Amino acid sequence: MLIDQEHAGIIMRAKTHPRQLGIPLSRWGRNLIACCPFHSPEETSLFFYDALGYWRYRCLQCGSEGDLVEFVMRSRFNGLEEQAARAEAVDFLGTLEPEHDNKQDEHPWIKEIGGEKSKVLESFVRYCHWAACKSPSSADFLSARGWSIGQAQLYGLGYYSGDPEPFVSYCMLSGIERHEISFYLDNLEAYHEPRITIPARNSKGLIHSVYGRVLDDADSPHRYISYASGPGDIPFNIQPDNSKPLIVEGFFDALTADLAGIPGVVSTMYQELSLSHLYKLKACGAEEVCVILRREQDRREQEYRIQKYLKMSEDLGLKFKSIILPKGETVDQVIRKNGADQLISLVKETEEDTVHTHRRSMLLQDIKENFDTAMGCPPDVSVGYSLNTFPKLTHEIDGIQSGCFYVSSKPFGLKTTLLSSIALDLVQSNPKLKLIYIALETPRRQIFDRLVAMLIGESVLTVRKQSEDESVNQKILEATRDLMGFVRSNRLEIWEDQPSFDNRELLSTLKEEVKEHSNLVVIVDGIDHLKVSDHADLSDIHERRSSVILDLYKALDIPMFIGGELVDSEQGLIGPRAYLRDSDAIYWLESKGGNMFLSVDSKRLGNNQLYQGTLSIDPLSNRMQEEIELG
Repeated sequence: MLIDQEHAGIIMRAKTHPRQLGIPLSRWGRNLIACCPFHSPEETSLFFYDALGYWRYRCLQCGSEGDLVEFVMRSRFNGLEEQAARAEAVDFLGTLEPEHDNKQDEHPWIKEIGGEKSKVLESFVRYCHWAACKSPSSADFLSARGWSIGQAQLYGLGYYSGDPEPFVSYCMLSGIERHEISFYLDNLEAYHEPRITIPARNSKGLIHSVYGRVLDDADSPHRYISYASGPGDIPFNIQPDNSKPLIVEGFFDALTADLAGIPGVVSTMYQELSLSHLYKLKACGAEEVCVILRREQDRREQEYRIQKYLKMSEDLGLKFKSIILPKGETVDQVIRKNGADQLISLVKETEEDTVHTHRRSMLLQDIKENFDTAMGCPPDVSVGYSLNTFPKLTHEIDGIQSGCFYVSSKPFGLKTTLLSSIALDLVQSNPKLKLIYIALETPRRQIFDRLVAMLIGESVLTVRKQSEDESVNQKILEATRDLMGFVRSNRLEIWEDQPSFDNRELLSTLKEEVKEHSNLVVIVDGIDHLKVSDHADLSDIHERRSSVILDLYKALDIPMFIGGELVDSEQGLIGPRAYLRDSDAIYWLESKGGNMFLSVDSKRLGNNQLYQGTLSIDPLSNRMQEEIELG
């Protein structure tokens, strides 16, 4: 008699495992791999996988796929007509000895508490698996990440359009009621963007949640969501009998590693590693964990977190390793670029972390990255950002690099003019740079007027009202459009003082900015007006402000220009002492005899005097630049 597909699937789930088929199998990630008997010459390209709630096979070379009934039909009873071959295959599977002594008539849904939830989630995964085969957009997304639809099916990756009605109709055919869908997939109707779906399983192999990832990161602030509320502390891709799990951050980091055959790679799903994650890994046999992280902008904060992970691991009796990847790289990219063997070797060669060795391993990684960065910059290219109107300065200091630079002048008002000129030059000369100008001394509108005036070479008074000369009005219009273009393209922001604006809020906001835009430069014009809400142990206000700026710089590691007042005497600059001591360089602008002289002095960056030059100032716009030296 004809056995329908669903009945055959239940037989397989209840009684059959690929190891019972009598063919040579090897473990490959969380899957099994064998030689494919369906094409010649045979290759080790046939995967057995349990992504949809029961075992299936797929050859990544010839494309053969199906469930275990179909595998037996093709491999053992290929000469029979389909109906007879299916009946023989089902009879063959029915005679196999069960792999375990558990009750074989129970489906995993019944064995697991909340079995109805597993049934609903597996149905959702199967539906999305089918939809992915029909969706060009999901195929394009996966292809851009180096995945084929066939590879994605090994892990149950699918596609959900955002419309629940087709899935509801699909469930009705399987006897699943709508109220069950709403109860177990409680976030299904909350998000309507098309997403790639990713099933997450517990250590028993049962689906506990299904995650969704947007196809276009710009479409939604929620890149990853869970369609089913559930435990968020189960490591993604967790497997039993895993003594040395590798802990990565992203879904595709774990999936690509598993596809490459690296055993025991789990993901924290972009959450911070917690004690609960480690408890679950230890329950699955973990004796040693290795955390592989992407390099973050704030290296100090990342190192503190690793030290916390080390302490948690030691408390649980787990050996611990940590690896920070080179800047901009992910586990996914490393494996695709260099292969699985290089990552495996890196893990093996990495020394086990202890309280005593952790600092050394971090230092070694930093030294290597520092060398790689230096050797990656050609000798004729500036390390930092260029200033086209200050070419000699750019050459002498090798561009504007990460550092804390104090800017002052005599007379004092020229300080803001210099900062505005540098700000405009940086934005115009460096297309990938973003600049934040924090005006603590003047209203933001005055900064607008000053920049527009500098762009067109007219006075600030001219740009504040309509001119009788229509050509001037046209230039003001074009310069204003340019200024708006910098803002629209997220390359320029101008902040002014607010009642709640203090150093803590500034640090928090700038940390988020650096995450989104690594090429960031900050100018604080008027450091003497910055509100400071900590460092109460320092009585001198200049010491407090200099300390918080130093904290900002160490946390962000970006170029920061700080404008404020310095006291000048015949012996040179004498104070406030805190800014002179803590700055990487002092930019001092002085007007003498109708000429302006800029010097850049440092006690940290090589020679004491890094640069000395003469500047010119536009008589109308007050824009500054280096004087052109004639032959």
